[in-house]
Amino acid sequence: MNALYTGASGLLAQHQILQSVAGNLANQNSAGYLSQESQAIGFLPQTVMAPRSGSLVPIGQVITEPAVLSGLNLNPGQIKSTNLYTDLAISGQGFFTVKTPQGVAYTQDGRFSVNSRGELMTQTGDLVLSSQGRPIVLTASPFSVNTAGQIIQNGRPVATLGLTDLANQGVKAMGNSVYQAPKRLAFTGQVVQGAINLSNSNMTQQTMTMMQAEQTYQALTTLVNEESSRLKTAGSLSVIA
Repeated sequence: MNALYTGASGLLAQHQILQSVAGNLANQNSAGYLSQESQAIGFLPQTVMAPRSGSLVPIGQVITEPAVLSGLNLNPGQIKSTNLYTDLAISGQGFFTVKTPQGVAYTQDGRFSVNSRGELMTQTGDLVLSSQGRPIVLTASPFSVNTAGQIIQNGRPVATLGLTDLANQGVKAMGNSVYQAPKRLAFTGQVVQGAINLSNSNMTQQTMTMMQAEQTYQALTTLVNEESSRLKTAGSLSVIA
């Protein structure tokens, strides 16, 4: 019976991994996208309880749930030059700070523009925040940004981008290459103007992970089918006996 539970749990684990890979491949061309890394690291046992003498007592353990280690790869993707002064990339570790309907969040997608109110915003309309946590208001004139994130327009500094790094714990994807995190770290990267960060998902690596997960999935499917047949045969023999 344990072989059946182990095989079924393994199938669930590989399914989780395949879902992560599918998301990474689907966002291969999404600017600022952070790939999700998932790896089956074992299985979590669960104690089976049974009533006996008016109380529940443990009678054994079964493997019922996969343990999958999952997290986001926070390393920025490669930098692609666009020559648009509103496009910004990060060289090294770091994120831009933005204001979303769900609160303050972070992104490496620097395809910015200026709205009708002069506010610097993302492709999805989130406001880009300054180091003081306020929206950045600009005029219609072109601007320059130095490596420290200071915005200079018409020969004078206007604001400094809210730049930060994130601890790789509790980072949550919100969609559209935007993330929330409970802990910020000091920014150590550099801002590059006229460029964007591509997705950090590695096509070759993701394809290899998908192939390995599919092979494991097929092997576990065979195990589950064989164990099911064995139990069915054993059950029919006990009925005959």
